[in-house]
Amino acid sequence: MLKDKIAAAARRPVLAKVLGFFDGRMWPFVYAAAALVSSLTGLELPFFALTALTVVFLCLFAGDARPLFPVAVLAWFSRSWRHSSRRPYGSDYFGQTYVIVFLAVCGAVALAALLWRLIVYRQGSILRDKAAYKGSMLALAFAFLCNGAFFGGWEARDLLFGGLYCLTYFGLYLFFYHTMRPREDTPVYVAFTLFAGLCLIGLQLGKMLLFDGVIADGSIDKDLMNTGWAVNNGVGSRIAAFLPACFYLSMKVRRGFVFYLCGFLFYGTIALTLCRGALLFGGVAVLCMAVYLSIAPSPVRRFARIANLVLLALAAAAAVLLREKIEQVFALLFERGFGDTGRFFLWKNGWRNFLRAPVFGVGFCEPIAPGWYINGEPGAYPDMYHNIAVQILASCGVVGVAALAYHFVQLAAVALRRGCTAERLFFLSVIGVILLISLVDVQMFLPATGMLYSCFLLFAEREGSPPAGGGEEEKREKAEGSP
Repeated sequence: MLKDKIAAAARRPVLAKVLGFFDGRMWPFVYAAAALVSSLTGLELPFFALTALTVVFLCLFAGDARPLFPVAVLAWFSRSWRHSSRRPYGSDYFGQTYVIVFLAVCGAVALAALLWRLIVYRQGSILRDKAAYKGSMLALAFAFLCNGAFFGGWEARDLLFGGLYCLTYFGLYLFFYHTMRPREDTPVYVAFTLFAGLCLIGLQLGKMLLFDGVIADGSIDKDLMNTGWAVNNGVGSRIAAFLPACFYLSMKVRRGFVFYLCGFLFYGTIALTLCRGALLFGGVAVLCMAVYLSIAPSPVRRFARIANLVLLALAAAAAVLLREKIEQVFALLFERGFGDTGRFFLWKNGWRNFLRAPVFGVGFCEPIAPGWYINGEPGAYPDMYHNIAVQILASCGVVGVAALAYHFVQLAAVALRRGCTAERLFFLSVIGVILLISLVDVQMFLPATGMLYSCFLLFAEREGSPPAGGGEEEKREKAEGSP
């Protein structure tokens, strides 16, 4: 059989070493480095071609789908400055026919490999197993696909975006549920992937600040901050979502104190993005984790207590001695303070749109206000209300709100399970930061963030639970070396 031949090939010494590399901690950093090179040079096409080939190779030969997680999380950061359609670049590179065709082919190849893996090597069944989010997944999928139903302004694009959100919210959850085996070292592997992402984003942010003229007249100009894959709010939000990885690693690896300090260092980089939501909710997460690590038994507890006091003293001294310089660099941040920067307008119009179609909403593609667009004209991607609750209310109506509430109830049931571990706290922290930032931003309705959320739903559910689908067949396949 084909499966037996593939298993035999995977056991050969050379191929076994290659697969061991992909299953190890260095793979996320290597892939992150490749994404960094792509973002600096504009070589996205070779990068995505290699990514598609890597996905095919791993789907064919890897004993576990875990090495695909770094690809899912880090590929987004490969987009370059020079090819960004946003200010100040205004490139139409990704609108050119040959680029669209090339990326479509790469995507089709990767998708075919993922589907093949899911069909041939599926483990367990979400339909038979007691999956934590099964009910709310179906409810949200129904709400997304029915967005704008019976509303006069409904268009085919509403169905397209509804399907997109079904995939981004639950696509990777379903795939990894059936293809990723529960393993003791997976939380650390996941944390190293997020840490690799933090290093990648930090280097991209440093490049912008030092060489791209983002600092003008001594102050940061957020309108010039564009990494190619996001503007300032997207950059700050992603750093905040990845931060819990630093504090989790500080408990789990040698020289954990380095990761503990990195957590505060990367939190400081959020300020450089001038993203207030990420600064606020990321700060809440950092504070909670710092307190937790100062109390909970761990190898880093004594260091955390001392470091917290020292860092607090240094922050207070800097606030006094460098006050004028800080006010100059972060002038825009202090100027805006707690102002809504137009969000109240978005939320009020979201409520008005809900009243126009209270059952299924007005759909994702209806303008926020008649003839009004955030960038002055309609774009390929619909404008968002910068609040997850308002977005669901306006776009999917009462049906969507009920489905989202059901989802949060099931998420709370996972969070409140008995025997809470550091691993589950790590996973829930990432989910919590994403959701909190989505109260003032559009993060949950960006595909890359939705995919991250999708993965961490599964990780949080599996932590402390028995493997889905039974363990005997898994043990047998592992002993035989079968994918």
